Amino acid sequence: MRSPAGQPSTTPPRANAVARFFQERFFRFIDKRNPSANQHLLNRKKLYIFPSRRGFALISVLVLLWLIGTNYQNNLILALAFLLTSVFVVTILQTHSNLSELSLEYVGASPAFAGEDVEFVFKLSTRSKRFAESLEIAWQIADDFVANIDVSPDEAVKVSVPKQALRRGWLSPGRMLIQSYFPLGILRCWSWLNWDIASLVYPAPMEYSLAGSLQADSEGEGEHPVSGGEDFGGFKEYTPGDAIKQIAWKAYAQEKGLYVKEFSQNVSQEKWLVYRDIPLSDPELKLSVMCYWALKFSQADEFFGIDLPGKIIEPNLGENHRREVLEALAQFEG
Repeated sequence: MRSPAGQPSTTPPRANAVARFFQERFFRFIDKRNPSANQHLLNRKKLYIFPSRRGFALISVLVLLWLIGTNYQNNLILALAFLLTSVFVVTILQTHSNLSELSLEYVGASPAFAGEDVEFVFKLSTRSKRFAESLEIAWQIADDFVANIDVSPDEAVKVSVPKQALRRGWLSPGRMLIQSYFPLGILRCWSWLNWDIASLVYPAPMEYSLAGSLQADSEGEGEHPVSGGEDFGGFKEYTPGDAIKQIAWKAYAQEKGLYVKEFSQNVSQEKWLVYRDIPLSDPELKLSVMCYWALKFSQADEFFGIDLPGKIIEPNLGENHRREVLEALAQFEG
């Protein structure tokens, strides 16, 4: 299902201003009734219901049938009109109860790079004894719905809702729209949810030659114990983020504990990514280049550090070091 967001508007500017005014008033009203949180439970105060286009078409048919039946005193046509009216009223209750007592809980989001989609994961469950069927979820500013979600009373469902990350830094996805046209498509029940959540977006990696710009620290020749060096230098206790391939599985099999092999590496092989030495004028491009080389060094298990204005991360290896570097680049304020 597509949203009209992103398409050129043919509405006059004055009409757009009036629409924005009422939209802002509406969302302020919603925010008071439904403040930001990490978990939401849908109830009658948070749900809204209105006829869809099909619903208005059905209402028009009902009015027409009633006028014809009354004018010609045709009981069969009047009976059909009353029957369809009963179906419409029952559908109101069914559509509303489909979303009622639905619980949404934020689970987490994996970091992404600028230009990619951040996948925000939510757990959906229902406190009702009925199924919640044909749900659709999207962010307020989005092109696509995550559609056809069914939630059973006995089992929670995890749903990933993507949000495009346009720039590095903290990304707050904004308001979420959850809606359903179940069961007949003639009524739309929906709710707007505010989330107190954010995910970190790393700079978009940009390949750029740094020949002559990379600094190698050659002060104090010697060896430094690291997890990805050349010569065996001993063992250390395993910590989350250490390279799996360096785990001493033989010692672990002998129930001696979980240890990681350390190897010595010459200090002269340390590499530094220095922000001020990158020959680019745009700060964002500098960070993108540093991100590219940080990923490249991490993939090659090379010993490296970064030097940002106001923050220095000493050379190291491993997943924890990689994450620390990327987080520093993402949160840098130059």
